[in-house]
Amino acid sequence: MRSRVEVLIIGGGATGTGIARDLAMRGAEVMLVEADDFAAGATGANHGMLHSGARYAVNDPVSARECAVEGKVLKHIARFCIEDTGGLFVSARGDDEEYVDRFLPACWEAGIKAREIDVAEALGAEPGLDPGIKAAVEVSDASIDPFFLTLGNVGSARAHGAIVMNHAPVRSIRRSGRRFEAMIGGKEMITADVVVNAAGSWAGETAAMLGASIPMCVDKGTMVVFNGRLVGRLVNRLRPPSDGDILVPHRTATILGTTSSAGAPGAPATSAEVERLIDEAVAIYPGIRTARAVRAYAGTRPLLGGGKAGRKATRTFQVIDHAPDGVDGLISVAGGKLTTFRLMAEKASNAVMEKLGRTARCRTADEEIAPFDDEPSDLFDLEAMRYRRGRGEGVSPAPACGCEAVSRGELELQASSPDVMDMGDLMRRTRAGMGYCQAGLCAVSMASAMGVGVKELRHYLGERWKGVEPVLFGEQLRQEAFKAHLMNVYGIDHTEAVE
Repeated sequence: MRSRVEVLIIGGGATGTGIARDLAMRGAEVMLVEADDFAAGATGANHGMLHSGARYAVNDPVSARECAVEGKVLKHIARFCIEDTGGLFVSARGDDEEYVDRFLPACWEAGIKAREIDVAEALGAEPGLDPGIKAAVEVSDASIDPFFLTLGNVGSARAHGAIVMNHAPVRSIRRSGRRFEAMIGGKEMITADVVVNAAGSWAGETAAMLGASIPMCVDKGTMVVFNGRLVGRLVNRLRPPSDGDILVPHRTATILGTTSSAGAPGAPATSAEVERLIDEAVAIYPGIRTARAVRAYAGTRPLLGGGKAGRKATRTFQVIDHAPDGVDGLISVAGGKLTTFRLMAEKASNAVMEKLGRTARCRTADEEIAPFDDEPSDLFDLEAMRYRRGRGEGVSPAPACGCEAVSRGELELQASSPDVMDMGDLMRRTRAGMGYCQAGLCAVSMASAMGVGVKELRHYLGERWKGVEPVLFGEQLRQEAFKAHLMNVYGIDHTEAVE
């Protein structure tokens, strides 16, 4: 491992790994360190929505324009992890019927393709919608897998020469002359000319380690996962952004989002938040009350400050040069959306290259993260998808996770990666355990592939339980009782996490 690099990036979400990819493609010597696993923070705790920008067109036109442009770019460079579902905005009974008259012009002004359609056409496409909806608008929203996106960035950055490490926390960092010295994992000292702070909700704490500050706030958003595809398109409520007004069809599930409230990183979803989301969603999708909720989870949005918080805060981003704070060479990036991660990475990389006194064109908007072809590839995403199709030679096709169609061979393949330290890491790379049984039927296979014992298995199941507990009603309550019976065979109480 190099002990000296040009650029040290702190944070392994979509933005941080996007910066690593961008700078490596420009020829910079790059190291990225992530305290946990890639996409284990806000990136992996969103609702998997690739924004057309329409959601922000009326109240946040800057963010709307950014999403409109970047959504199109991502559909080109990251099509391996995007399902281009299309989207609908629908007005429920009692909603402001004049909002559509502001919404459509705002979309067009932001460069968003939006078309009002007959309510009958909307109901024909989405029969589960409330028959009393008053208006419907088509937009180009889509669903995106944030885990595969981030891991695609990691693979591409490494292919271009970057060093990218997970489970490598920054223990300390200080300025030493014209360079920075960072203690990584408590044992490796790294020196760097430039430090990029892409730590998301932890960016403020990271900046404070060097005596700098960031004008940002942290906003908690809770989401609920339902079994099955309740809708075919991504459905938004045609009103200003609020709670319970987004339904995202995502692989084998539907994700309902989202709340907005004050909350520290790591704060869990609550049953009260789940109830509020469902109560709001009934207005556009009445069947949500009888659908089976399998999990709830929460993430924290790192929003720019400026005196506003929650829904009133902008969803745009800022690249901050901390030279005025007396920390020349520290660049922070804050705010933004998953949809705009590539643009954020480009702007941050531009600032870094200027600090390095070098010029090189950004190529990330043109070159695919993982080109879709049938040639052998060592990039994670294509290989994972190929093994699921049973095309990997010498890989066991025996099923291991029926919910997400993961084979035993895929588990073993990903478990052998040096990046995979625990069962949570394995889950993020294979999606095993993310389906409707919430690891009840595949956890033992995952533990076997990892070669770990009962303690690690209990810890993993306990972590999954934290997301199941807020949705213990109806069919899910009966399923959890069955899971408890299954786990009892192994002498495991899956409701208790082991630290």
